[in-house]
Amino acid sequence: MDNTTYIALSRQQALWNQLEVVANNLANVNTTGFKGTDTLFSQYLFKVPQDDRTFKDKVAFTHDFGLVRNLSQGTFNYTGNIYDMAVQGEGYFVTQSTTPGQPDRYTRAGNFTIDNQGQLVTQDGRPVLSVNNAPIIIPPAAGEIVVHGDGSILDATGNQIDQMRVVRFDTERDLKQIDGTSFVAGANQQPINIPNPKVAQGVLEDSNVNGVTEMTRMIQINRTYADVTRMIQVEDDRKKKAADVFTRQVSA
Repeated sequence: MDNTTYIALSRQQALWNQLEVVANNLANVNTTGFKGTDTLFSQYLFKVPQDDRTFKDKVAFTHDFGLVRNLSQGTFNYTGNIYDMAVQGEGYFVTQSTTPGQPDRYTRAGNFTIDNQGQLVTQDGRPVLSVNNAPIIIPPAAGEIVVHGDGSILDATGNQIDQMRVVRFDTERDLKQIDGTSFVAGANQQPINIPNPKVAQGVLEDSNVNGVTEMTRMIQINRTYADVTRMIQVEDDRKKKAADVFTRQVSA
């Protein structure tokens, strides 16, 4: 197998990885608070032997070395549900892991609910934390709560129950994604409390994935993959023909 085929195969592998990323984006196009991702590419330079007459110096392979998260804000969808929240602008809600000893998780998916203990929780049961870093309890007699822009939660009579904690990060892209909508901070990342966040009640932030754009990308990736496959086949046929001609000349 020569350098041409190796280069083509590196491109195919990168395209396959990119296809998986696009497919995941499409699968989450309707997931509340989801942030789309894309692959990062670079050239991987490989020095070939000096007796290679086709490539004198170096061969450039395709190398996808990571993912980059799209941090743009999704559109807001009015639901009217009093337990649906959205952060406008920068910031993440802080939620407690359901596994003891595990770090807090950060999310922009504010489709919260109340569990059987009266705690404000995420859809998978993680307690939403207050500015005191404690789970938020909604008393049974609270009635229809009202959430102010700073995250303060008031009962039906106007008395404050608690206040949601909203944080930001200086290196937001370094957050590690646990699932589609929740993240954990790295060892050197510290959450920074936002004293005056912009929390909206009764609305949810939609996924920032554009379905039409991702479908277009998927079609383009599939076509490029097919083109590279044809190139490999053409190169293989060329080598077979060259070997056949050489064999006939030697036999003659």
